[in-house]
Amino acid sequence: MATNSTIKARIFSKKVLYKYELIWHLVRRDFSLQYKRSVLGVLWSLLLPLGQLLVLIFIFEKVIPLNIEAYPVFLFSALLPWSWFSNCLTSAGGLFINNRDLVRRPNFEPSMLVIINTLSNLLLLIVALPLLFLAIPFFERGLSINLIFLPLLILIQGLLSYGLGLIIATINVFYRDIQHIVSVALLMLFFLTPVFYGIRSIGKDYRFLYDLNPMAGLIESYRLIIYYDGAPDWSSILVTGVISLITCLLGYIIYKSQIHHVVDII
Repeated sequence: MATNSTIKARIFSKKVLYKYELIWHLVRRDFSLQYKRSVLGVLWSLLLPLGQLLVLIFIFEKVIPLNIEAYPVFLFSALLPWSWFSNCLTSAGGLFINNRDLVRRPNFEPSMLVIINTLSNLLLLIVALPLLFLAIPFFERGLSINLIFLPLLILIQGLLSYGLGLIIATINVFYRDIQHIVSVALLMLFFLTPVFYGIRSIGKDYRFLYDLNPMAGLIESYRLIIYYDGAPDWSSILVTGVISLITCLLGYIIYKSQIHHVVDII
């Protein structure tokens, strides 16, 4: 005869399995809906970052040369994680507003929408990564064992994106200006993050701006393991990891304190 603890464990495992299946189903639906009724379909997930990549390569190799060896790999290794981060935050503002039917369902946890948004945009990164790996040998760079640290960087960035996304999605319900502020902030942050240039070329007088930017450390670590064939900057990873956890905690606190008002407003 099953004990109370065994019954509770089974109920808990069923709930976890249900949430996992629901999240995975909604992630696939969200990803496929982005390209529904388009001729090229999922190929747009590759063409959009490639188009941005080609423009930046033209500017910083031909128009304003930065003289960086294997610049396409140098740039692409940073552009992919930045695009994931930017897409997550840009789309976070409308998550609760555009999915009001789901938010109002009694048995649905609205915070799952932020998880789904983060994972759906992560699929774009995963789809594009093989192109980057194929380009590395072409530009006479090497793939190393340090790529095993890639999931760790993705996990830390995922936590950061989730925490910020939760804050943006919640506050934007009350103040619709937030989504526009986020778009402007991301544009400025793009130039303050070493995506198309190297962090090593930044003057000492301005390094503090990059120390305050968690994405700067993440981008540099991506580049270290992919482009430079080295290990991540562990001190930077530790700081960024702590910031990501604090951001998640802060986002959850804001979300839990306001979710009842969110449901009433939408």
